[in-house]
Amino acid sequence: MKSLFLAVFTLLLLFTCIAIGNEHESDEPAPARTNWTFTYLKDITGSRNSLREFIEMNWFVMDELAVERGLFKSYRLIENITDSAQEQDWDFIVAVEYYEDQTYSDIRQQFEEIRAGHDTVLVDGKSLRELGRIVRSERVLIH
Repeated sequence: MKSLFLAVFTLLLLFTCIAIGNEHESDEPAPARTNWTFTYLKDITGSRNSLREFIEMNWFVMDELAVERGLFKSYRLIENITDSAQEQDWDFIVAVEYYEDQTYSDIRQQFEEIRAGHDTVLVDGKSLRELGRIVRSERVLIH
């Protein structure tokens, strides 16, 4: 009798926890939809580290200000680590996460204000044009 009572009590407790968990999930708002722009860059000097350093000291300094001002949500650096013996189309992706259906054109004016206030930091005395080139850019959704 005791074991039957314990089994029934355990089942009731389990169903109560499941019901509370499901109720909690339905109260949470859906996450805001975002999209990403991937900008692919290729090193042209044989020094990927210099290109990475340039991106971090220039693009990401401005991107951090853009995030702080709510122009876009986040940014990331993705590195191609394919075997270096193979020719690669790209070395880095600068990934920028925009809110909703926004793109750079939606924030261009505010971002250009950030760019105007940024002094370009050269790496090994070189600008982006001397360190790498933009291969392509594309918009993607991450599910």
